[in-house]
This record gives sequence, C-alpha cells and structure tokens, in this order.
Amino acid sequence: MATPADRPDYDQTLKLLLAQAPEGFLAVVAPDLHWRGQRRSELPAVTRQADIVMEVEDANGRRGLLHVELQTKVEPDLGERLAEYGIRLWRREHLPVRSVVVFLRQGRRLPASPFAIAWGERRLLQYEFDTVRLWEVPQARVLETPQPALWPLASLMAEATVDSTIPVAERIARAPLSRVEREELSGLLWLLAGLRLSPEAVRSALTGNPMLRDLWRESSFGEALRDVAKEEGREEGLQEGRQELAQVALEGRFGTLSTDVVEALRAADDATLRAVVAHIATDSLEQARRRLGLA
Repeated sequence: MATPADRPDYDQTLKLLLAQAPEGFLAVVAPDLHWRGQRRSELPAVTRQADIVMEVEDANGRRGLLHVELQTKVEPDLGERLAEYGIRLWRREHLPVRSVVVFLRQGRRLPASPFAIAWGERRLLQYEFDTVRLWEVPQARVLETPQPALWPLASLMAEATVDSTIPVAERIARAPLSRVEREELSGLLWLLAGLRLSPEAVRSALTGNPMLRDLWRESSFGEALRDVAKEEGREEGLQEGRQELAQVALEGRFGTLSTDVVEALRAADDATLRAVVAHIATDSLEQARRRLGLA
C-alpha cells in the first residue's frame, strides 16, 4: 500500500505548471481579468488580541460568540480588523460571531457597518458589526444594576458632567466592597471621566470632597489621569498643526478658501488631512473638496 510520502504532490506540480502560463490559466478561471504579476502566496500568522470574547446564546438557545472592541480613538483599520477577528474566531471555535464596537468618546467620522471590499461592481467581502456610542446611552443603564464594577462607565455616558460623576463616586465609596476594590473603581471612574470631561475639572472636583480625595490619593489612577491630561494637550496641539498645514497648503494653491472648506478642515480626521496634503500638487479644488466630504 502506498504511503502518503509515496503519493505524488498534485498541488505542488499544478502550481508550478500554472505559474508558467498565467494568462492562459486566467482565460479558464477568470476570463475578464489580465495577469499583471506574481505575488507571494505565504500568509504569515500574526498574533492578534481581541478585547473581549464571550460565548452567548440568543432567545432561541442558539449559541455563538460576542466579540467586543473598546475604542477611545477612531482607528482607520478598524473595519478590516473586525473582519479578521471574526474569521479567526470562526475558524477557531466554529461558532457564529457577532462583533460590537463600543466607542468610549466622541470622534469624527465614526466607521459604519458593514466593512466591505469591493472590486468594480462585485462585493467580495462584507462584514457587519454593531456600534454603541456610549455617550448616547442613558447612565441609568449601568447605575440601576447591582454590580459596582459597571458604575464607572457612567462618567462616559449620556449627560455626564463632573457634577453628575460625584454622586457615582460617593456611591462607590459607600458600596460594601473592600478598600482595594473601592479605590480601583473610584480611580477608574475618574480616569474614564478624564477621557470625556476636562481632567483639570475632574481633579478640582476631587480635591473639594474629602471622602473622594482620600480614595483618589491612595488609588493608582491618579498618575494615569495626569498622563491623560498631558496626552490630550499634545494630541490637540498636533491635530491643530495638521489642520493649519492643510489649510495653508490649500490656500497656497487655490487662494482664499470658502467657509465650508475651512469648517471641513477643522472637522477632518488625521487620515483625511494627510491625504489632502499628499495630493495637493495633483488635486483640483473639486477633488480636494471631495476628500473633505464636500460635494
């Protein structure tokens, strides 16, 4: 009996033969396409870490996976990463995957479902995902639960202010938790508040409340909030610099800009501003307007 080692390697032989006649092979399998060159066929495995993966079931008892990604900034490759995670989770578990993106703070041009790859009229890949804008969700959604671990999210939710966050912090301070747990949850509440509210206002509110001030001083999150404030300042300055550069470049080529273009520049994300500057020498004003989302 022939062993696997004795059997001919049909795959490898066919690959070698077809590589010698790519145009002829295309005429058989995809006659509407023309060969332009050979690309590497190896697909290297890259380690990925999803934020949260849960096994769940729906109302009919059908099991699946819920994949959750938490986003503080809008990342340009978010859609393709969600699709990659979904496929890899399916291959590992062979359970249907539902992806949810939870945006923790407001951003410009949040990605919309589905992520799709199109070629001409063909839609080659489509991956749907849900989005949750936490600042639109009522605070009661978490504050009415008996689980203190969820209460810090209130500082990122609808109508959150420094004044509304103080009662949540006091509630955590009175909760039947260990000292360490209270410190961690209280610190996390104010750290998250610093993502949406002014970090300076957050610190001012803490120093005015003795009970919260003591918890905060003993928490490991105090230094983190100071880092958030510094990072916010740096990023804001960088973004303003990019906007100014794009505006100067456009004015140098096209003269005084209309109000809608200036406003679009102020609202544009980093990728859009980079594209405007990169194509300044070749774009017409109409093309530049389209890059900014203007008709």
